[in-house]
Amino acid sequence: MKYEVFLPDIKLSSIIKCYVVIYDFTLLSDMLFLPNGGNFIVFNRGITGYSLLNNKKYQIPEGYFASIKTAKSQKSILDLENIPQVEPAVMILAELLPIGFYKLFKKDAASLYNHYLPLETTVINKYFSKLYMHKSMEQDICYLDDAFLQMYNDQNNSREFIEDILERIEEYNYEVTVEELAQEFACSRRTIERQFKKFIGLSPKKFIFVCKFYQIFMEYISDGKKFNDTQYIYNDNAHLNKVFHNIVGLSPSQTFEDINKKHTLNVYQLKVSEV
Repeated sequence: MKYEVFLPDIKLSSIIKCYVVIYDFTLLSDMLFLPNGGNFIVFNRGITGYSLLNNKKYQIPEGYFASIKTAKSQKSILDLENIPQVEPAVMILAELLPIGFYKLFKKDAASLYNHYLPLETTVINKYFSKLYMHKSMEQDICYLDDAFLQMYNDQNNSREFIEDILERIEEYNYEVTVEELAQEFACSRRTIERQFKKFIGLSPKKFIFVCKFYQIFMEYISDGKKFNDTQYIYNDNAHLNKVFHNIVGLSPSQTFEDINKKHTLNVYQLKVSEV
């Protein structure tokens, strides 16, 4: 087994999508992470290397950290000469929903734009000091559930205005403009822009763009739908090709072939959906 997926406690379902436990670190060197508005809290146990994003290298912290918020697909390039000898797992990824980072840390999510953020020592000591010390991975996941729930409660969270906007965007299936949202919620575009920068770390236009692409990708690649069958339609095939090249670096047909025929490209979200 190279990896395993665990669902969070129901009390965390509004901030954490799932936990991904990596047992074989070589899996990460073949994995592509699609942008979907969220990011990860990574509990790294010695893996070294860098992520390739927009042809730029970002060094991966060797300890616990929050991952980059990005509108591009992200691929990790790892140092295969430095293999951490640890059991049972070399890394746990807690996938956060778009507003999860702010809810847990009460820090502007814009701080994660093209930037890894190592967790502070005080945070690690208070919430995560006993991680990887339990008899089973199931117990470690329960420990993380308790830790994240304590973090969430310590921040005295209440419902934010942007959460209503996020729900409405999803109801529109990401086919809505920022101007239409501003009119519906009786606020200025500038207010929505500020809200998204603070809570999500992406502009509202970019957030809608990447979420729309994520839906297209999952329908086109995993469900085998043709371009004209997809629920979220771009202007034409040329537009879709341009978007694929911009985010993934490949055309839709080449992406489909590399994933489903050649099996040379592994996409994190597709792998998780198959578990």
